[in-house]
Amino acid sequence: MPQYPKVELRSCTLHSCVHPRFKFILWLAIQNRLATVDRLMKFGIQVPPDCAFCGATLETFDHLYFECLSTRALWRRLCHWMGMYRSIQDWKAELEWVCMLAKRKTGIAEIIVSVFSMLVYSIWRERNKIRFQKGKLDAEGVLKEVALHIHIRSQTKKKWQQALQQFARNP
Repeated sequence: MPQYPKVELRSCTLHSCVHPRFKFILWLAIQNRLATVDRLMKFGIQVPPDCAFCGATLETFDHLYFECLSTRALWRRLCHWMGMYRSIQDWKAELEWVCMLAKRKTGIAEIIVSVFSMLVYSIWRERNKIRFQKGKLDAEGVLKEVALHIHIRSQTKKKWQQALQQFARNP
């Protein structure tokens, strides 16, 4: 059997604590296959070029994930909620950080991976709601949804219950 190199990001995409719906969007994001405006324009599809969240610049994948002030603020608040006070960097750096944590077996590491996956999904969902249904970003709703999901999942995971005691009540 030939030996192939290990896929470095498999620790995030194959993590057992992440819901399959979030895994799929995370996998698409890791592969850079989400249909952002810059990708749609390459295919000849005409769409409004502005970022759905800030409206200030062209919506690219890198801008959507953590260069945009709105999405960066969401991730920062979730990190602070989990007790991680760090500067938010670009997509690649954040993904590497989360994948490094995903290799650990602690409750806090599992929660961080789950929160990151859910945030990637939520950003994409909110972007589509804004772009196609004329909605607007409900940052507080996203944060509450993530916190609620984590608290519900912690009911069956003992390691999570211990880690959640260190968190603030709401992000």
